[in-house]
Amino acid sequence: MALDDQQTDEGAERTRTGAQAVERAMAILRCFEDTDDELGISEIAKRTGLRVSTAHRIVRALCGDGFMDQDRRTDRYRLGRTLVLLGQRAAAQLGLEAARPTLERLAEATGESAALGARQGDELVVVLVVASSQRLRFDHEQGGRIGLHASGMGKAVLAHSTRDVARAVPASMDLSRYTDHTVVDRDALVAELAAIRERGYAVNDQGRFEGVVGVAAPLLGRDGLARAAVGVQGPSSRLTADVLPDVAAEVVRAAEELAALPVLDRL
Repeated sequence: MALDDQQTDEGAERTRTGAQAVERAMAILRCFEDTDDELGISEIAKRTGLRVSTAHRIVRALCGDGFMDQDRRTDRYRLGRTLVLLGQRAAAQLGLEAARPTLERLAEATGESAALGARQGDELVVVLVVASSQRLRFDHEQGGRIGLHASGMGKAVLAHSTRDVARAVPASMDLSRYTDHTVVDRDALVAELAAIRERGYAVNDQGRFEGVVGVAAPLLGRDGLARAAVGVQGPSSRLTADVLPDVAAEVVRAAEELAALPVLDRL
């Protein structure tokens, strides 16, 4: 093998190794997306599929830069202060705070918790939340992920994700069932998306959680397509059929306001 070829192979191997290390570090950080609890190293290794020794080595490196912290009393790990600072900087750069007044008005007008979500693959990531003042309420977790087919915001985005609604649900999309109301049949979902596109808003009736109804509208870009949506969520005892039209009108109004903000181009 020529020297140049050997150097090229060695460089490619270092690149692969470096990329793998980054992927493993991201997988460890994502262990905390769906939990408020601290995790032990064995739990982290199990969730990521890594060896305990490998997970421990990466976790220690993350702790060294403040991306994670360890509770010295329990030896368990949590997300670190560096992520808080980076998250605040990212929110500022995305212009999310400019969207907050609209969500606050939406929550006040409907009496329900309001949220802004952006598509990421086959999921919707909740990027901003304003809680309802009601004692009985349903709040999305900021940073949480939801299957597109099982949320009002996800369906609103899907319905306007392509010019031909029949192509909005690829065969590869995961249509997991969460409740008895979750739409998991592809043809039925496409039919629902067509109806959503026609009326301009989506209703998710207990498709993700029993007893919770969501109403959402897409943030349409200049191309007429959507990558984000705004919605409200609340108990089915309040979000009944007779109030849905008025709630939907408020949601659509909020979507139009948000679509005019620079934040839409950054989601």
